[in-house]
Parts: sequence; structure tokens; C-alpha cells
Amino acid sequence: MSSYKNFVRKYKKSIGAAAVALTLLLSAGCGGGGQKAADGSDPLDVTINTNRVSSALTVLGENAGYYKDEGIDVKLHVMNVAYADILSALTSGKVEATTGGVGSTAPLRMIENGADFVIIGGQMSEGADIVTLPERADEWKPENLTPEKLAGKKIGVVRTASGDIALRGALSKKGVDLSTIQFVELGNEPAIIEAIKKGELDAGNVQANLRDTAHQAGLVSALHIDDVAPDFICCRIITTPENLKARRADFVKFLRAQLKAYRLIHTDEGKALPLINQSIEVDPAVLKSQVFEDKHLGLVPDPAKLRVEDFYDSMKRVGYIEGKVNIDDHIDATLYQEALASLLKEEPNDPIWNQLKADYIRNDGPWPDDKNGGDGK
Repeated sequence: MSSYKNFVRKYKKSIGAAAVALTLLLSAGCGGGGQKAADGSDPLDVTINTNRVSSALTVLGENAGYYKDEGIDVKLHVMNVAYADILSALTSGKVEATTGGVGSTAPLRMIENGADFVIIGGQMSEGADIVTLPERADEWKPENLTPEKLAGKKIGVVRTASGDIALRGALSKKGVDLSTIQFVELGNEPAIIEAIKKGELDAGNVQANLRDTAHQAGLVSALHIDDVAPDFICCRIITTPENLKARRADFVKFLRAQLKAYRLIHTDEGKALPLINQSIEVDPAVLKSQVFEDKHLGLVPDPAKLRVEDFYDSMKRVGYIEGKVNIDDHIDATLYQEALASLLKEEPNDPIWNQLKADYIRNDGPWPDDKNGGDGK
């Protein structure tokens, strides 16, 4: 049996197994053991996703000892299940924050429908491709994404995928009438890949963790979605106002640890890779490729407030939502800024911290109390 067929079989099997295991995973977690923190407070309960890289920063914070260094007890709950189950664990109070596995579309749409979520940090951005047959790759170059050339095309998508929203939003901004394109919604990326091979689709939008699978099936990446939608967001760190009010100081410590994990990724690959691989159940070669070599996938704890606003606008453009809420009321970048500012105070000459400050100004707005008008200088 081919590696592709093996993947599809394992993919379907894992979904069912994960759903059965959900209750046990919530109670057991994979760290902290439900014990009290050193100061007598409860552990901070956080979800992680271990079958893709979206929780890499969170697990690295644990495995590198950064949460312990910050004096915070973090209990990680493995939830390789549907986003609805993950967000349900947050709304029901079983966990206090989510990291990987929920993307951006689902929580933003739930906010649109009344859910009281707050985005306080980032986890992953970008990381989606248009894949197609090799002989058709040139059709999907950015310069060919015109109303005339896209009319009648069939593109396979997984509904709510961040890459789908980002692409449709970018095309809408370019003046493309989305109704002239057939966006064919399928259940998962393997189904999209198979449909392209059969000639039923012209191309498909797949996440980075399925990119290698598409390539093994004989397809090519003809377009990186960030080529037309730079810095589009994916998984965010999400909590609730109640949790934020009760545990703000702990969340700042959590984000300090995430920032240290980010720095380790960018300064010591040899140390960071095996620590991530302790928890992220991805082939080490694939993990290395995605975390350290892929220039079209970002792992950054910055909440990216302005990018969230843009993504919310794209969801409105493509008809996923009406845009009924002020999304700014559900984004709090101050915790991340406080965490980064405290690290800058401790190490003012650290190039990573200074670059992240400049990125904050680009992604979130002016740096508080910046006498130079928020230019980061």
C-alpha cells in the first residue's frame, strides 16, 4: 500500500480514536498532574495539539523548563480533536486557555455568534498552500490570479481553514468576484488531494502539515497563500474574560515562557528540536522542515491584533460572518506587550527581543509610552 493511502487510513482512524479518548485526556493531561503550583494556586490548564506543529511553542515552554523558571505550574491537556470540542472545553471551564488545534476562523465565528473569548497571544501563522498537478502549476502564480483566469476554476477547501479564508479575502481585495470560482468544500485535505489527482478539482488549499502528503501523491505547491495574504493568522492563544481577570499575572508569565521558547527556536535548533519532538508526534525530519526550514509558516506568540482585524474583515468579505461585533473588544495585546517589555528590561540588548518589539509595532500598534511615536527606535 502506498504511503499516501497509509496516511489516509491512519488519518481516518486517528480522528475516531481521538474522539473516544477526549474525556480521559481532559482529566489526565500530559503535565502538571493536577497538583497545586508552588505558591498554592491551581495549575494553569491549557490545551495542546500534538499531531501538528501548532502547539510547538507551548510544549517547548514546558519541556525546556521555562514555565518552571517563571514560577508557574502549567498543565497541558492533549486535545487532538475537532475545534468545537476544544473550544467547548474552554467555555465549560475544563481548561483556561487554548493553543493549537482551533485555527482562527472557528473562534472568531463563535465570537460573532456571542461567545465571550479573548485573544491574548499567537501560536502559528501562515502555513497553507495551493497544490495542483505539476503541469498546471503556472496557472496559480500570483500574477495569474485575475478575474478572467480564475473564472470557472474549482478549488478544494476544508471549511473554516485559515488558509481558505486568507486566500478568498485576498482575492476579494484584488477585485475577484468570488462567485465566479467554485470553492468545493470537502471533509479533509486527503480528500482534496485525491480529487485533484482524479481531475475533479483544478487545485486545492491544504495546510502545511499536509503539504508533504500532497507532494508524495504527485502534486506540487503552486502558490503559498502568504504570497497573496502576508502574515495571515492561524492558531491563537484564547481565554475568557473571567480567566483573564483571575489569572492575568499567570498569563503574563505564560507568555514570557512562550517568548523564551521562541528565542530558543531561533538560536539553538539542536536543543529545541528534540524538546519539541518530545510532545509533538510528527516525524523528526518533517518537524525540522516545518519549524526550522519552512519560510511560509510562522511560530510566534505575538497576538497580532492588526492581523486578527484583517482576518475578521476577510471572513466578512467571503460571507462567513456578518461582522456584527467590534473584534477589538475580543483582543488584548497588553499581556504580550507586558511580557516582552519585562524581558527587554532584563536584556535590553537582546536582538530577538528588539526584533519582536519592532514586530509588535507592525502587528499590534504603537509601543506604549514610546517617546518616538511608536517607531520602535
